[in-house]
Amino acid sequence: MPFRRLRLRQFYTRLGAALLAGLLPLLLGVLIVSWQTFAGMKQDAEERLLHAREMLERTLDHAHQAAAMVQGSVGRPCEEVVQGLRDQVATVPDVRTVNLAKGEVIYCSSLYGPYQGPFKLADYANGQLDLMRGNPVTPGRPLVVYRQPVGEYSVLVGIDGYYLHNILDMLSRNSPLTLVIGAQSMLADGQIHDEVPPVALGSLEQISGKYPFRVVTELSHDEYGSHIWNYSRASLIIYPLLGLLAGCLVYWLAGRSTSPSQELRRALDQREFIPYLQPVVTGDDAHWSGCEVLMRWQHPRQGLISPDRFIPLAEDSGLIVPMTRLLMEQVREQFAGRVHSLPRGFHFGFNISASHCKDMSLLEDCRDFINAFRENPIKLVLELTERELIVADETTDRLFAELHQLGVFIAIDDFGTGHSSLTYLQQFQVDFLKIDQSFVGMIGSDALSSHIVENVIDLATRLGLLLVAEGVENEVQAAYLRARQVNFLQGYLYGRPMPMKEFAGLLAQG
Repeated sequence: MPFRRLRLRQFYTRLGAALLAGLLPLLLGVLIVSWQTFAGMKQDAEERLLHAREMLERTLDHAHQAAAMVQGSVGRPCEEVVQGLRDQVATVPDVRTVNLAKGEVIYCSSLYGPYQGPFKLADYANGQLDLMRGNPVTPGRPLVVYRQPVGEYSVLVGIDGYYLHNILDMLSRNSPLTLVIGAQSMLADGQIHDEVPPVALGSLEQISGKYPFRVVTELSHDEYGSHIWNYSRASLIIYPLLGLLAGCLVYWLAGRSTSPSQELRRALDQREFIPYLQPVVTGDDAHWSGCEVLMRWQHPRQGLISPDRFIPLAEDSGLIVPMTRLLMEQVREQFAGRVHSLPRGFHFGFNISASHCKDMSLLEDCRDFINAFRENPIKLVLELTERELIVADETTDRLFAELHQLGVFIAIDDFGTGHSSLTYLQQFQVDFLKIDQSFVGMIGSDALSSHIVENVIDLATRLGLLLVAEGVENEVQAAYLRARQVNFLQGYLYGRPMPMKEFAGLLAQG
């Protein structure tokens, strides 16, 4: 019996020592995981807040630019200056309306011309910014109004809340971001609230030094727990079994966090960016004559991600160039082997931005693409986007000149919605104008948009440019555009963006 008690005591001792040895790495692992999670999430949140503040300030800079351009018009009759207001709406990015006011009464609007409408100066934070749920034109669509005082007058510039919502949504990873202006706030889902987020223990914020707004987020206990469970649960299980060294290794692998740009680089290395093709048809008989190549992100966990959530970050980080090259390679590999099945003169359109024009690598990419289809030559179209201004210099002049010599066509995408459309027409030899879908979508229901479409068509005709109308969704729009001899049509009426294999199959069917 004493011997049995001794053996039992030894067993309990060994068991206690084993439990203690197992608990020590487990407790150490929990402490390390918790600290790393807190530091990583805080760093990530601060980077996202800073990036959001800079992008929001950039958007408000556009409003300031528009206000500065028309401040000399205050006090003059509205009929004399309203066209100047509308020019700013048409050419400056993100700007929806430009208005002139005296005191607290708006007397001139880019939408209505002469107008009498009150506004409350008290609603403007620091007399400069007002966050609104909507206006009489678009009551359900939020906007931010930037005010620039000029003596007893004011210039009021409306910024579409869609752009601000996209910034918040794109950067709301792990914890949602909130834009706070005065006593109002805009959430990442675009909802407006007449209250500001309460200050909590996990609250972080970035305050703008240029404009009266701040961007805030809150790291809650639930988000910490979710982050630990998603990234470090293996560590919590393996630490007691594998010991300190194995536990630290698993923790490092599972708990490390990456910045948004690092995640893009990882996705690029894994070829997760894939092309989706949307057909472009001829205006007269609706035959498939080409396609626009659109980028999608096939994320291993989040599924298919739309381009508006990652393209701005890709452009800011300089990764848009290799991402576009990857797209061109995939399209080339898919269609070069079946070149004889393509309609004669079939065109492929790719979007390019300012980053593509900083060196001559784009020329080599285009040359490789065109050479792959020498047996049945295709047309390659580069569509200039307006998220970043392409500055004309010696490099860009040489690049565009050699692109034209190579046979590459240049198109201005979303013509009329950005500040650089007319500038591009003056600086670069353009072949196509693409009418933005926002104007096409209002055909038949909005007289102003119809006039814009007709003016763009007239401009293209006078300049000898080909036209592509985007966003054609019904036969009424198609008939309107056909009657005005628009060369090419694109939209859901003829086909949605689809994977390459599906597009190739439909193309082979005729």
